[in-house]
Amino acid sequence: MNRRRVHGMKASALDSLLKPRSVAVVGASDRGNVGGRIFRNMVASGFKGPIWPVNPNYQKVGGQPCYPAISALPETPDCVALAVPYTAVFEPFEDAARCGVPAAVVVAEGFADQNTQAGRTRQQRLQRIAAEAGMVVNGPNCMGILGLGNPLATAFTNLPEGLTAGGVSVVSQSGGLINATMELGINRGIGFNYLISAGNEAVVTSADYIAWLADDPKTSVIVNIVEGVKDGRAYAAALAKAAAKKPVVALKLGRTIAGRQAAVAHTGSLAGPDAAFDALCREYGVARVTTIDAMIESASLLSKAKLPKGERVFVFSVSGGAAVLSGDLAHGAGLTLPPLSRATSDKLGKILGVSRAFANPMDVVGAPRLVAGDNLTQCLRVLDRDPAIDAIAFVLVVQRELSASHQVLHDQFHDLVPRLKTPVVMISEMTWHPKTPPAPDGPPVAWTLDDGLAALRQLIEYGTARRRLAKRPAAPRKRRRTATKPLSLPDRPLTEPESTSVLEAAGLPFPPWAFAETAARAVTAAKRIGFPVAVKAVAPGLTHKTDVGGVRLGIASAAGLRQACKDIAADLSRKGPKVRLAGFMVQSMVTGGIEMILGIKNDPQFGPLVMVGAGGILAELAADTQLAPALLGRAQARDMIRRLKADRLLAGHRGAPAADRTALVDTLVRLSRFAAAHEGSIAEVDLNPVMVLPRGQGVRIADALIVPRTGKT
Repeated sequence: MNRRRVHGMKASALDSLLKPRSVAVVGASDRGNVGGRIFRNMVASGFKGPIWPVNPNYQKVGGQPCYPAISALPETPDCVALAVPYTAVFEPFEDAARCGVPAAVVVAEGFADQNTQAGRTRQQRLQRIAAEAGMVVNGPNCMGILGLGNPLATAFTNLPEGLTAGGVSVVSQSGGLINATMELGINRGIGFNYLISAGNEAVVTSADYIAWLADDPKTSVIVNIVEGVKDGRAYAAALAKAAAKKPVVALKLGRTIAGRQAAVAHTGSLAGPDAAFDALCREYGVARVTTIDAMIESASLLSKAKLPKGERVFVFSVSGGAAVLSGDLAHGAGLTLPPLSRATSDKLGKILGVSRAFANPMDVVGAPRLVAGDNLTQCLRVLDRDPAIDAIAFVLVVQRELSASHQVLHDQFHDLVPRLKTPVVMISEMTWHPKTPPAPDGPPVAWTLDDGLAALRQLIEYGTARRRLAKRPAAPRKRRRTATKPLSLPDRPLTEPESTSVLEAAGLPFPPWAFAETAARAVTAAKRIGFPVAVKAVAPGLTHKTDVGGVRLGIASAAGLRQACKDIAADLSRKGPKVRLAGFMVQSMVTGGIEMILGIKNDPQFGPLVMVGAGGILAELAADTQLAPALLGRAQARDMIRRLKADRLLAGHRGAPAADRTALVDTLVRLSRFAAAHEGSIAEVDLNPVMVLPRGQGVRIADALIVPRTGKT
């Protein structure tokens, strides 16, 4: 027996749900109700094992004997589909548990989806029975499961004509969107393997399905339509497992729990409502989409195209206007379009009878030049041999009924592309509505220019993630045990001296500083540190010091410092009368660096995220940030920084000296270790600004705020 584990359950148990050898349908009938539809779908699916109707009201269903109860069946089924209302679920469900049925599909609504105490109690009862019996359950409040590669139909949906077996498997918490996915998939020539309506996920979750499908040889792409994640750590582990083997497309509906919580620090507000989910998708190369159409486009391309070896894309079209539009949309999609080499341009010009140098995107100077002879084939072979091109997009008006000239292009494209080493996609410059859907096993043809180019970018990102993941274990790394002592923190945001002390102990770099209860002691501290200094108000609960006049910078003398302390006290009494001034933080001034922001946001579902971005006053104006789950390796930290617009400043913009990127990477990695070590204690950390000094001079954190988690257990 297969004893491979899938997030706390044996994979063999999910085999009983997704590859059962026998199925019983409780509530089966010859009528058009849910039980009747599931029974007829099972028969029509081509399921190879016994299908037993169970209904005490009938002697026969579909011309075969009908049984009054599961316990009356000639043998124990692998899976039972309960097609009865919630009021009638528990009698057959408990009967199945007593008989040792390993898997069940519960389609009824009226459980936690009802959002009542009675509904939640029913779902808890279902979970308790399943746990005691070791049973896996699909649903409740679901449409059921369709399998085409392994014929199965424990679902009550009407099966549309033209549904074809293929490599795309879909896991959706929404049953209705499964129907939309099937219809669009049929129209666009997508072959499906599994279509799983997960419903309430009382027992089996999206994470469990994704992890199982990662090992399924008949699944080439996993699509997940997700409203909410029950166990963020299990979900992250499932994405990691899948991404190492095959691409995942995610359509996320709604907002995360983290997004509904008020953020005290800049880090929380800059992280955004979907920060954790976005970070996971980026980490594992998941193609995150926002519409059903984009989801289908991405799934189609990812299921049919080879993975590119890099990110350099060449675009060409038979239309000058389409070439220009492609360039605009490619830029918006984040594609890299390098200039075409002179050698390749000359070869293309010779084929097409054009003497000018071609650009990228390229206009072939009229369709007749490309249609002549086998010119498209010759052009694609030239592009395929260019080592500076990683992927090719051929933009064409894809007609509903192909003209003779376009048929020539399609024939050459379909014949040659599977034999090229470089991935090539044909993209329609307008929405394509073909008279006959394309074959699921044909080369990739994208139906819209914007979604097609976006899908090409996702193909590139998955290829990049796949190469990166191949260099380390597929599953997320375990939290490192560190020598850091457990933090004992107050039930409030820490003051800046408190925050700085904690973070300095973790190896994070700060300029010299001191806490002083009075202005006189502040002067003494400043003389020891050395002028110029910054002075800041220290008061419990004061998190945004500049808002109440609590910061003075560039103080060059003792007299100036005494006056600054006096002014801060006056501003605080006027602008923040409820704030109790405890003293002053004196800190050596840091100048001549690039201002960045670093931070930690502890997502309650997915754990700690680490953030880096443009800092200072740009932190909220530019919102130029990157996030990733902790822990970070140095390569990950470098990639995060490179994706920032502010990286141009770090590189030395307009003659400025290059900043110390290496020190910034080190600081980001150290912060991620701190985040992982203390995720139970820390809600947020905000370091802004972080001054990145010229190369070789390091990093200095000029301001720090730690927000502890409240209500810790």
